[in-house]
Amino acid sequence: MVTTNGTLAPERRERDFLVGMALLIAVTIAAGFGSFALRGMVVHPLPLLVHLHGFLFVSWVAIFVAQTLLIQRNALRLHRRIGWLTLLVALAILVVGPATAIESVILNRVPPFFPPNIFLALSFIEIAQFAIMVGAAIILRKQTDWHRRLMLGSMLTIIGPAWGRILPMPLLGPFGGFAVMAVTIVYVIIAMGFDLRCRGKIHPAYYWVLAAVIVEGVGTPLLAMAPPVVALANMLAPH
Repeated sequence: MVTTNGTLAPERRERDFLVGMALLIAVTIAAGFGSFALRGMVVHPLPLLVHLHGFLFVSWVAIFVAQTLLIQRNALRLHRRIGWLTLLVALAILVVGPATAIESVILNRVPPFFPPNIFLALSFIEIAQFAIMVGAAIILRKQTDWHRRLMLGSMLTIIGPAWGRILPMPLLGPFGGFAVMAVTIVYVIIAMGFDLRCRGKIHPAYYWVLAAVIVEGVGTPLLAMAPPVVALANMLAPH
């Protein structure tokens, strides 16, 4: 897709950009969890549920990258077929994600920089935002401009734990969550900036993505202080 003056058409540039963003997010997630493991912060042996959780999230990232590559190469039929697999993996994540968080608190496997109530609140908010983004993207799948941006948003709603393992969370103390929110917002700003350069305006989907990221950052400590979450954390955590 090349215009008459020899420049790339906006659609082609957008597809290339989304591939770049998908790879950037994948590298961020790999760096976060990989560095955590290399620093000896992973407690072995891992429970079966943690293995399943990891498998599903790695699968989600791999599918996301693959889907953007298929769109870039105009393999739309295969992209739609894999879409059903995407839905199945997303549904499994909605079940396994919260279950893993609860088990982690019970087994005292919560990362050391997270109090149990914060860990539970973050897990619940992230999975809720992920479900909203993916659900909206599926509903709007025929409106490709919305669909592709909301799917990008679904990745940004779950990138927080990776940054939580990259940033010096113990040194950041109570500001750690806001630091994670800030670096995640950078991804959204990059996407908005691309829209401005390529399309001349920011697509409204990115405002919803930005709102979701802010809700995670601001809402997590607020939810963590809610009596039901505090009670649940106290009930689950070993004494």
